[in-house]
Amino acid sequence: MKQGIVVVNHGTANHEIREKTIDEFILSIGDRLEDAEIVCAYTNSDVRKILREKSGEKIQNVKAAILGMKEKGVTHLIVVTTDILESLENKKLREDVSGLAGLFKEVQITKPLISSPMDADITARAFHGAFGEIAGENILVVIAENDKTVYDDPEYAEMFFGEEAFKSPMDSLEQSLRKYFPESHVASINGSKKLYKVIKELNGRDDMKPSDKKVILIPLEFIAGEDIENQVSVEFAGLISRLKDEGYQVEEYFKGLGEYDAFQRLFMKHLYEVIS
Repeated sequence: MKQGIVVVNHGTANHEIREKTIDEFILSIGDRLEDAEIVCAYTNSDVRKILREKSGEKIQNVKAAILGMKEKGVTHLIVVTTDILESLENKKLREDVSGLAGLFKEVQITKPLISSPMDADITARAFHGAFGEIAGENILVVIAENDKTVYDDPEYAEMFFGEEAFKSPMDSLEQSLRKYFPESHVASINGSKKLYKVIKELNGRDDMKPSDKKVILIPLEFIAGEDIENQVSVEFAGLISRLKDEGYQVEEYFKGLGEYDAFQRLFMKHLYEVIS
């Protein structure tokens, strides 16, 4: 048996943040699975092109990485997703992996970060560990790109997940976060609960003025930062401005969850689940 692991991420051309997130995660996997062949794959073709043109680095897409594992003699393959939710992008990843599964004796794919109510609880606990002292009694706002998942398609959800379909991961995360942060909200840029709805909810309260408390704003992404190539990162500064325009003090933590050990351990947990 020869084991191969493909770590899949949206990707970034920022080498400093990549080292702290994707590269660090791969090193952690390698420390625990010393005999495994490990590579990363980027789903964003623009990022792969930028890296090729600027530094000559060739990061593979998912299909190329999987085919490369076959050429290296891998017989048992694990594809590790760094997605947060079972999104449409994650659905495509599953389809790509399924299409090449016949090349190996065994192929498995890990779950995204929040794939069950238990995951939501554990993720909330990780937020408490990472931001508990920072947030205190202030308002915690976690911002994601979207809250839509493949579970919105009942036929697909039934086919792949059956009774394990987890239809409202963001609502579940928000409920779990409130066990640790009573003043917490989960919003999304493209989903049903946008930031303006959170602001409206806060402004509608009689017991608090905008100037009473700070908002701690955190991106719900594996990687994030000022020049990171995902929508949350691109629009993060605008979200801060919107909150400030409403009179709120804002303390932003503009880095991805992959930079915190507590969250990397949760992705590692999903890897252990498929190994065992």
